[in-house]
Formats: sequence, C-alpha cells, structure tokens
Amino acid sequence: MDILIYVAIALIAILMLSGAPLAVGMSVGASIVLLYSIGISTESLAQFFFSSINSYPLLACPFFILSGNILLKSGGMEPLSDFMRVTFGHLRGGYAIATIIFATFLGSISGSSAACLAIIGILIVPILVQVGYDRPFASAIAVTSGELGLLIPPSLFFILFGALSHISISDLFLAGIGPGAFTALLMCITAYIISRKRNYPVSAVASWKERWSAFVRVLPVLFMPIVVLGGIYGGIFSPTQAGAVSVFYAIILGFLCYRKLSFAGFVDALVDTIKVSSMIYFLVIGGDLLGRMLAFIELPQMIALWVADSNFGPTTFLLTIELVLLIMGFFFSGIPMIIVVLPLFLPGVQSLGIDPVLYGVLAVMVSLIGEITPPVGPQLWFAAPICNEKMGAIARESWVFLGGMMFAVLATTFVPDIAMYLVDLAR
Repeated sequence: MDILIYVAIALIAILMLSGAPLAVGMSVGASIVLLYSIGISTESLAQFFFSSINSYPLLACPFFILSGNILLKSGGMEPLSDFMRVTFGHLRGGYAIATIIFATFLGSISGSSAACLAIIGILIVPILVQVGYDRPFASAIAVTSGELGLLIPPSLFFILFGALSHISISDLFLAGIGPGAFTALLMCITAYIISRKRNYPVSAVASWKERWSAFVRVLPVLFMPIVVLGGIYGGIFSPTQAGAVSVFYAIILGFLCYRKLSFAGFVDALVDTIKVSSMIYFLVIGGDLLGRMLAFIELPQMIALWVADSNFGPTTFLLTIELVLLIMGFFFSGIPMIIVVLPLFLPGVQSLGIDPVLYGVLAVMVSLIGEITPPVGPQLWFAAPICNEKMGAIARESWVFLGGMMFAVLATTFVPDIAMYLVDLAR
C-alpha cells in the first residue's frame, strides 16, 4: 500500500484527536491521497467538493431543519406539551409516557434529534422535576426519546443515507415508522415500570373540557406530519418538496395561528439552520472524499470478499454488522457513521440479497444508540447543559432505555416486517 495512504490515515487520526473539526480531518487526509497518490488534478478535487453536495435529495436537510427551528420559535410546542399533560398526567408514569409520545410527534415534525432534545429539555424536563420526578431520570427520558427524531420520518439520517447511497428516501421514511413506533412503545413500558417502582406522583384527572380545549389548540401542530407525509406518499410532492412545504406550514403556524413568531425569531431560525446545514454539508464533503480514498484502497471490495468467504446468512450478517456499528458508536458520532461507515457494508448487503432499505433502518437505529453512549455520546454532551444535570447521571439512567432500543433493533432484525410491511405495501 502506498506510504501516503498510511500518512493520510495517521493525519486524519491526529486531527480528530487534536479536536479539529471532523470534516477538516477527513478532507485533508483524503485530499493528500487523491492529489499525490491517485494523481487527480486540483480542478478535479474542487469538482468533487461541488458534486458531493450537488444533490437534490440533500436539499431536504436544510428545509426540515428550518421548519423545526421555526416551530421552536413559534410557540407551537407549548400546546403539544399541554395536550400530552392533560391526556396522560393522571396515570402512573403518565408524564414520562407523555414526554416520549411528545418526542415521537416532534420527531415526525422536525426530523432532528437535536431539535427534539432542545425542546424537551427546555419545556418538559422542568415540568417533570416540578411534579416530583428525579432530574437524572427526566433528563434520560429527554435524551433517549429525542433520538426518535432521527427514526420517525422525516429523518435527517435517512435523507443523508438515502441521498449518498442512492436508496429511495421515501422507502426509508416508510420503513422508519414501524421501528420508531415500536421503540416508542418499549420506552413507554420502561418508563411506566420505573415510575411505578419509584412511586412517582400523578396529577389530578383533567376534565373533558380541558382535554378538548388542549386538543383544539394542538390540532394545527398534529396536522403537520399528515400534510408532509401524506403529500409524499400521496404522490403530490417529493421528500425535498415536502421539506419546503413544511417550512411554509411552520411559518403559517408561527405568524397566523399561534402568533408568537417574530421577525427576529424567524431570522434566528434562519441563522441556526445555516449553521447546522453548513456543518452537515462540510461533513458530506469530507465523507465523500474519504469514501473515494477508501474505494481507491478497495476497502468495500475487501468487505464484500470477507462476507463471501465467511458464508454468512442474511440474519447473521446483519447481527454482525449491528455489533460492529454498536462498538464503533462508542467512539464515533452518528453523522460520520452514516456518511462514511454505513455505505461500506452495502456491497455485502446486496450480495446476500438483503433489502438495502432494511439495512439502512437497522444501521440508523444502532447509530442512534451510539449517539448516547460514552465516551463520545454527543447527545449526552448536548443534554447536560440543557437539562442542568451531570452527564454521568444522565448516562446511568439512560441505559435501561437504550436496552429497549437495542431490543427493538433485534426484533426488527428477526422480524423484518416491522420495518418493511409498509414499504412492501407501497411497492
């Protein structure tokens, strides 16, 4: 192997360990190989930069991020939290269950775990603590249920994986509904058992008038995923166009319905969207360059050959990949996993006749677990200041919910219809 490849790999590792942005590490190391080992021109390298993000499906990312940010500024989240409170607050563990269901709906609106975590951490965790829940437990619910935002469609991880791997994003969205709902159910059962064991308090039963009033106020927000997903699967617009529609819908909610969205708030939402979208696009560029370098050293072919020589069956292969991704999740955050690691196993997936959509859903589910597992666990770092709790305390309370998420992964592996039933029905 060319000595420059070893130099590039060492440089990538050094840059990552030094705290340099991940996109910089991947881009610099891969560019060295592409320029001096493969011998491409600087003009071609610049073209790679452009072509990697010149993707119509990737355009959905900033749209869905913007719609989630606008909703956060519009005041539409408060009616949703109130509705969940009056509906479930009188049940044992009802506040915890309401938070998980709230995150499920929020995920179908924003498609972002960071947005889910921010909203739940700011709006819901103080309520849980106020009524008597332990703050570490409330924070653990926030950080784990926030991950549903990347499983319930529209999911930014599905958009990235589908766009980069040339897999139908609509199919990935459909396939995420079953595992997302099943994971949410398992988390609700877990929250109920823990709440009952710890004897967390309940609130008074809300009157039907209060419930109806809360339902009327939240109805415009609940209608948003119907508009977005109904338009996609009704053939009215593509996932990218659905992102644009979600932005307009969020603007209407903010300015005309709830009337809490100011011009300054709208500008803040735009700025936050630009920051997050820029980070994602730079990671896509770095991941594309690194992928070209890995293709040059024939790593995907080696993995495909390893699969062929190992005589794996489809289920055994999926379980092996899930274990590999679970271990890697301790050291890598989700987006690099989606951009760089997941496509490497696609040749093996295709050679064994596994539906790439099923593989994509399972791989994303495992990657989400890695988002919460130390020592990297980016969502834990994000949750600590938002929830005003120590990261170690949140991590300890999160393990039981992560166990439920892992059970959902295994159940979907052995019963693929959990993910593929709606996809097969649509096909």
